[in-house]
Amino acid sequence: MEELIELLEHTNRSVFLTGKAGTGKTTFLNNFVKETHKKHIIVAPTGIAAINAGGVTIHSLFAIPSRTFVPTTEPVDPNLAMNINELFPHFKYRKEKLDFFREIELIIIDEVSMLRADLLDMMDHSLRRVRRNQLPFGGAQLLLIGDLYQLPPVVRDDSERILSKYYETPFFFSAKALQNLRLITVELTTVYRQQDEEFLEILDAVRHADFRELDFEKLNSRYNPDFEPEDETYIHLCSHNRMADHINQRKLAELGTESLLYKASVIGEFKETQYPIDETLELKVGAQIMFIRNDSSPEKNFYNGKLAEISYLDEDTIKAVLDGSKKEITLTTEVWEQKRYTLDADKNIKTEVLGSFEQYPVRLAWAVTIHKSQGLTFDRVIIDAGRSFASGQVYVALSRCRTLNGIVLKSEISQNAIFRDHRIEDFQNSTNVNDGLLPIIEHEKYDYTLHKVQMTVDAGWLKEAVMNWKDIILTSGIPDPEKANALYDEFERESDHLFKVSEKFKKVIRLKLSDFINGEILWSELEEKCSGAVNFFYKNAAEKILLPLKNLYTETIGTKGLKTFNEETKKFLHDLEEYIERLKACCLLDISLFNKEIEMDTSITVVKKPTHMITFELFDEGMPPFEIAEKRNLTLATVYRHLAKMGLTEVERTFKQ
Repeated sequence: MEELIELLEHTNRSVFLTGKAGTGKTTFLNNFVKETHKKHIIVAPTGIAAINAGGVTIHSLFAIPSRTFVPTTEPVDPNLAMNINELFPHFKYRKEKLDFFREIELIIIDEVSMLRADLLDMMDHSLRRVRRNQLPFGGAQLLLIGDLYQLPPVVRDDSERILSKYYETPFFFSAKALQNLRLITVELTTVYRQQDEEFLEILDAVRHADFRELDFEKLNSRYNPDFEPEDETYIHLCSHNRMADHINQRKLAELGTESLLYKASVIGEFKETQYPIDETLELKVGAQIMFIRNDSSPEKNFYNGKLAEISYLDEDTIKAVLDGSKKEITLTTEVWEQKRYTLDADKNIKTEVLGSFEQYPVRLAWAVTIHKSQGLTFDRVIIDAGRSFASGQVYVALSRCRTLNGIVLKSEISQNAIFRDHRIEDFQNSTNVNDGLLPIIEHEKYDYTLHKVQMTVDAGWLKEAVMNWKDIILTSGIPDPEKANALYDEFERESDHLFKVSEKFKKVIRLKLSDFINGEILWSELEEKCSGAVNFFYKNAAEKILLPLKNLYTETIGTKGLKTFNEETKKFLHDLEEYIERLKACCLLDISLFNKEIEMDTSITVVKKPTHMITFELFDEGMPPFEIAEKRNLTLATVYRHLAKMGLTEVERTFKQ
């Protein structure tokens, strides 16, 4: 998958990565996040999926309410859904969060089969708004990972009725945000879990609900309703939680050994709904368990889904014999972390641990739900999927097993238990580019790197920011409005000039890219043009706007009555400094464009106003000394000393009279 990695690294093309069960989607994700140089985040539609992927939930990251959303400004019944106008008030993020969202280059969404179209649209609205970019998802690239033939989005009946008026399907690919996004599908095709060709054909037929190819007789030859495992270890796959819980509790009660309870250690913030396993484990010697994590030790004794039997228990020790061997191992606890994303001082995306959940990485495993079995591999399973209630459950259940002979069916599987959704096939067929990645890379990598330069130098935001600053001047009551207005006039001329130059640069660079593609010019000419632009915008923005604005700020900071003006000016300065830093870091195909020889010192030390000067200014405004003392939390004697420094030696006597 080197081509896919190159596509994700060197273009802005959004990708849906899919594949049958056991094709290595999770392995690709784990390897890619280690290699990528892009500033990325990992999110998922559910808490457990987010924890397992090492990311966060979409709802928590974007502060999205757990409500149905409809993409309209028309009024809707608030008991059923919310519209665009009702969504926007939820996007009130702190400055740190805004900075974070604006730095993201790539958003990875795992378990995307469970992602609803309306949730993806809410993400889109948030990102467009905070990134100040009306491209889909604010211009961020998406990597969507999942299998649409497995577990679908959860939609209640009342939500489905209103969603169906706005969306063709509940699946993510029906989101309005994707209509203007050139999303491509890449499908992993090599199955690593199963090797039996006959079984693979059955699984493929079930996956696509291809009843002409599906050998029901062969599949249902595994039907044995009275089967009870004796020596070999089997796990029941059930469609509902209550069925799995009933089997596990019944089997546990049948053991004649003593129960021991093991309580998890929960530190900091960790939502109970996102606990990866039960907070309290009840175990007995002889209990059948399943590991829910890969062994992190060098021995690699077990993997996620490996079965074992408890062989020894005390308050501090759990030992188990691994299925398929006589090897006894001592279990150790594992730690799951609840995280959030932050930016460090260098604008790199980092994860911050909010809380942890420490527990033995096992659960009772005579039975497990089909939903919780997704992504796992077993040697022997007992399946009761005849009453499967969700599309994809039969396929998920069957594909958990390595071989057909390892399956026992408690109920026969009929056509009624297998669902086919032609809309999934139509979407994937229309977007699949498995054989066409290289042409896309070659065509788009130049466009992508030039687009990044264009976005970096773009001065449209600066023109708007200067206009907004004018409004602050008019309403702030600044002591020297003539000076501020003169400065505004200079800023307006310069920002307008920079905006026009940036727009012209965009047109020129598009033409030169066309010339390069046609072989009429060398790439070095584009490098030279881009380098010139970056250094031009740096010099003018720093010299003609940033430094004069900083000088004004040092004069007004701390002045009474200018709190709002100074706060807004500080925000403007922050945005300018970020713009300057982006220009300095700008690259074209990994080649730095900034000329360090022109770098200037834009730091200005803000001199703190002497405390006696602040006292005098308050006195000069007519405030009596006792009020000054109260306002500034000073003694009255200190106030008089401050005023004496200003030559007002008769102050005390004057006020006494």
